[in-house]
Amino acid sequence: MTELVRIAPLVFGVLMIVTGALGMAGRLPRNDWVGLRLHVVMASDRSWREGHKAGGPWLLAGGCVAAGGGVALLITYREPGTGLTQAGVLLAVAVAGYALGAWRAQVAVRRLG
Repeated sequence: MTELVRIAPLVFGVLMIVTGALGMAGRLPRNDWVGLRLHVVMASDRSWREGHKAGGPWLLAGGCVAAGGGVALLITYREPGTGLTQAGVLLAVAVAGYALGAWRAQVAVRRLG
């Protein structure tokens, strides 16, 4: 369990960084596994691209915080209770970044008409 706690923020952070960067660049293909899984965003290729361009910066920001904190957690991990709390906070930041990215994507796609 302790190893999972130590690496989870880093893994989720890196996944969000890659997804956000590819989405902002318009290079994330529509798929069933990675990205913003909103009905309105997945409606067409155009809405997928525009949604990820709008939500990508938030995914990137949340991923950077989670990954950076995950690296710090790997370096400074001492006590299981403290590490679990730190990992929980970092994962909460990642989820908040994802939620903000999803909201911005939905707003952007709805503006397309």
